[in-house]
Amino acid sequence: MLRTVRATRYVTPLREGGSLPAILEADDSGLYVAKFRGAGQGPLALLAELVAGEIGRALGLRVPELVFIEIDAALGRNEPDAEIRDLLKRSVGLNLALDYLPGSTMFDPGR
Repeated sequence: MLRTVRATRYVTPLREGGSLPAILEADDSGLYVAKFRGAGQGPLALLAELVAGEIGRALGLRVPELVFIEIDAALGRNEPDAEIRDLLKRSVGLNLALDYLPGSTMFDPGR
């Protein structure tokens, strides 16, 4: 069963890809890479991430902890970037997040 945490602070967007994930701080003082249900790919993409993560864990792969993250309507109220503010507004409620691994980098197939 996944834990549920509550987002307390929007830290920074991750501008890679079309879903505009972000690093959020939660009420357990942890940092998480949040995937938003209000993103263009919609909630089915979050379900696919959840299933893939749990399959990886079942296979013994090292997968960052997956959590449900509760987004409150007030979280993005003061966000100056309109695109991010709208995304947070569309994503109020439960979303999916992975434990943020400091120092991790994007996958680069050319390396």
